[in-house]
Amino acid sequence: MNHTIYRKSTIQDLEKVSHQIQVSYKAAYNGLMDEQYLSSLQKDYWVPILQEAVSAGSVCIVAQNQDEIIGSVVFGRTTTEPDTDTAELFSIYLLPEYVGCGIGQKLYSEAEKRMVEQGFKICFLEVLSENTRAIRFYLTHGFKEIKKFTVTENGMILNCLAMKKDLQI
Repeated sequence: MNHTIYRKSTIQDLEKVSHQIQVSYKAAYNGLMDEQYLSSLQKDYWVPILQEAVSAGSVCIVAQNQDEIIGSVVFGRTTTEPDTDTAELFSIYLLPEYVGCGIGQKLYSEAEKRMVEQGFKICFLEVLSENTRAIRFYLTHGFKEIKKFTVTENGMILNCLAMKKDLQI
């Protein structure tokens, strides 16, 4: 694990990143989302989503251990208030075997550094209310809860939290 590098992803990485997100997503939401929905997710599911995000100016940073993408984070200008200096953390996922090893901390720190370099002053995110591990992670990094809300997605009613933090400039 000490050979992990953090770098901006390339177009050539997107299939590997999509597969890493698929495995990570299924592990992160096991027991929190419908099992049939999670089982239906294919390893290339996120490729078009990532392509669209990167084309729109979002940044994808990967954690790479040798030739394996073990984690990723995607952020960009918030979609809810696009004319502000607010970044949105769209996703951060690690392969399950790397959770709790400090990789996520470093991956998030790299993303936040780049947010500040791009002139963002605030970071916003949304998280499932039941995802206590993720909420603890965000609280550790200085995020505060700003509101609770419910969404219906893929036939599931999901309770969520919106969180934000002021970025250190």
